[in-house]
Amino acid sequence: MSSIKNNAILLILLVLSAGMASAQSISGKVIDQAGVPLGGVNLIIDGTTNGTVTDFDGNYAITDLEDGSYTLTASYLGFKTVSQSVEINGTDQTLDFIMQEDAESLDEVVITGVVNPKSKLESSISVSTMGTKRIENAAPRSAGELFRNIPGIRAESSGGEGNANFNVRGVPVSSGGSRYFQIQEDGLPLNLFGDTSFGNADNFLRIDSNIGRVEAIRGGSASTQTSNGPAGIINMISKTGENEGGSLATTFGLDYQTSRLDFEYGSPIGNGLSFHMGGFMRTGEGPRNIGYQGNKGGQFKANITKKFNSGYVRVYAKFLNDRSVMYLPMPMLLEGSNDDPTYSNLPGFDITGDATQSAYLQQSAGTNPFDGGGRHVNDVRNGNNPISKSLGAEFSFDLGNDWKIAGKARYSNNSGQWVAPFTAAVGTVAEIDATARAAAGAGTEALVYADGAREAFNPENGLAQIIHMFDVTVDDLSNFFSDTKITKRLGDNIGLTAGLFTATQNTKIGWQWSSFLSEVKGDGEARLADFDGFSRNGQYSYGTPVWGNCCQRKYNTVHNVNSPYVGIDASITEKLNFDGSVRFENVNVNGTIQGGPTSQGPYDYDADGTIQGIEQVVPLIAGNAGQIVNDSYNFVSYSAGLNYKINDGAAVFTRYSKGASGRAADRNSYGADGLADVQFDELSQLEIGMKKRLKNGTLNLTGFMSNTDEGISNELNRTVGNPFKALGIEAETAMAFGENFSVNGSLTWTKAEIDGGDNEGNTPRRQADFVYNLSPSYNFGATNQHAVVLSVLGTSKSYAQDDNDLVMPGYAYFNLIGRAGLTKGLSLVLSMNNIFDTVGITEVEGNGDGAFGSNRLVRARSISGRSSTLALQYKF
Repeated sequence: MSSIKNNAILLILLVLSAGMASAQSISGKVIDQAGVPLGGVNLIIDGTTNGTVTDFDGNYAITDLEDGSYTLTASYLGFKTVSQSVEINGTDQTLDFIMQEDAESLDEVVITGVVNPKSKLESSISVSTMGTKRIENAAPRSAGELFRNIPGIRAESSGGEGNANFNVRGVPVSSGGSRYFQIQEDGLPLNLFGDTSFGNADNFLRIDSNIGRVEAIRGGSASTQTSNGPAGIINMISKTGENEGGSLATTFGLDYQTSRLDFEYGSPIGNGLSFHMGGFMRTGEGPRNIGYQGNKGGQFKANITKKFNSGYVRVYAKFLNDRSVMYLPMPMLLEGSNDDPTYSNLPGFDITGDATQSAYLQQSAGTNPFDGGGRHVNDVRNGNNPISKSLGAEFSFDLGNDWKIAGKARYSNNSGQWVAPFTAAVGTVAEIDATARAAAGAGTEALVYADGAREAFNPENGLAQIIHMFDVTVDDLSNFFSDTKITKRLGDNIGLTAGLFTATQNTKIGWQWSSFLSEVKGDGEARLADFDGFSRNGQYSYGTPVWGNCCQRKYNTVHNVNSPYVGIDASITEKLNFDGSVRFENVNVNGTIQGGPTSQGPYDYDADGTIQGIEQVVPLIAGNAGQIVNDSYNFVSYSAGLNYKINDGAAVFTRYSKGASGRAADRNSYGADGLADVQFDELSQLEIGMKKRLKNGTLNLTGFMSNTDEGISNELNRTVGNPFKALGIEAETAMAFGENFSVNGSLTWTKAEIDGGDNEGNTPRRQADFVYNLSPSYNFGATNQHAVVLSVLGTSKSYAQDDNDLVMPGYAYFNLIGRAGLTKGLSLVLSMNNIFDTVGITEVEGNGDGAFGSNRLVRARSISGRSSTLALQYKF
């Protein structure tokens, strides 16, 4: 009996030891193409539920595996899914993965501009996404430079870091900024209106390493998923620290003066908590020669997330205080005919490397419209100086029984200033002398240099300019936004969503523009001129007399918005999906507007008891609250789309939408009853599209038609507003050829037309037929740690004005990025913008100003010329 017992024990031990001997493991490391470890990557053995997740260092291990053949699949949001096979035969196996970023995957879930989040393939909208790698490859210095990489969007990226003009698919830019396009940060608008004068949303947006992803919606459901953005939404989505990691980068200019430090770090910290924080600090002159440090400041952002079994809560904050140079239209030489012109340098002035700013022009003086005409003095070096202190929160919970609730809210205390010189007129010294003297009421005073020995004003090239200083105080652009929605699933096929968006937008802005006389000269060395005994330090007026002293103004209004919306998402069949939504916009606006000076006459500005030359005609706003604004309006927007999923690699969709955009108070006129002349502008859109997974990537094609019914409004002294129509097609592709070579690109063809008024049948100003970008990249090295990225961005010709008299030629410019991986996580990055120093005209004032020899003078704006930076970047 004991023998049987002993044999049984021995048999059990043999079986156990055999089992232990056959239990092997697969382990390894997951990194990206730059060699940086990826934490949080899911690894699953195909055909099983057995798997694991990589740790902070990208390491993983799957144990207790028997001998045999296995296929292991690694997946991670924003990266291409990778599978590898391995054979286990009595020993542990090592299997490493290198993952490639794939922000264009059709399986990526979209959260912007949709009734319910779903994959690109299943969404009946035109959507593009950019992950961190594509953003880095674009090397953008501003939101405008980043948005130019998105199909269907025309971004004027020539003005500096902010205050850009955007339009989508031929929807017009009538008065600057973007009336129909909404820029968001983490799902909420940065500003209620896209075209507030000197308060554009992108003024309060800075591109840095906090951004984890960009989602861009053109047309479609944007009509109902945000306020005042029926043409599209771009949402900048922040990193949240779900996976531990961060980066440091220090950047220096090679051919211009700049110095910048970027930093970010995020990590889980236990108990369902994670955080992320980061920002930048910088100083420098900027890519053009201005004679002083024009870029100075920084940004800090942070968030913390608490995850629960049924959802999450996130709190976040931002502090922004940054100064950047704004480049306005400047003097150029206009050669050739209006149909085929060439925009060239003037003697001593380079239109791609110089600017109207000067070391001699650093102070602007005027009268303060908010304190009865008191003295206002501003430092021109402040440029575009947004200050934002923002606090927000968001949450999402599954309530059970197919109920979900989600919401977000943010308060932003926004203020700052905006000051930049604008060339109001350019000509010979005699012409500018006569024009300025007549407007300001100067007599026979000699024209002399405002500095030094005050010798006679005699520029080397014989040219002078009248500069209007766009001097604006952004006293209060604070806002509060909230958006809460509840979703209920009805069975397996239908989802209903109901939500409420609320907003409060303050607009307290003061204009105190002034006038100067200057040389036309580059390198930041243009000297100012005085009417001797009349002007002060190159400033000959405390207003803008050439423009009828138009620009002493003050706006003090509050918009309150309540917008309930409902949506339905229904799977009609396994392949056919319908979604529709309706939004009810209810707006109330009140306050006061003073759209010009209340008096123009003698004013003792320096309080010395004597009315001097420059003080004889001073525009003032004093003792008058201004035009009362007391308006309310409402409109209904709707959108409906069908998406047919042909198979797992292809889908087609169609959508019709009708929406509207309300107007910023400073873009409107109000009657004696306080009611707006035009309360909102309507936009209807039809689109048909296809999304296709190719062997090596993806292809998206969308055809579109739109009609814009825009009422009359004013842009300074110019009347704008017409009906418009547009049709076109946009194509977007992302291709990968092996592990080393990939290409991203897009092309948009638009046929836009003014559909009424004096210019009926013409093309809207600054609207090109073709806008395109192409970005091939090549990675190489043992772990693909090195990279070369070339990008080309181009546009066909367009017209300077709606009369189609003067052409702005088409152009294409090239950017180059070279990345050398020095060691694990450490890279040296060379960025070259506009490597061929291309002239690209984006804006022209009027159709020409006068003669210069056998050619003409013009005031226009070009993209900046070649500029290069070198960065040392460490990712950990």
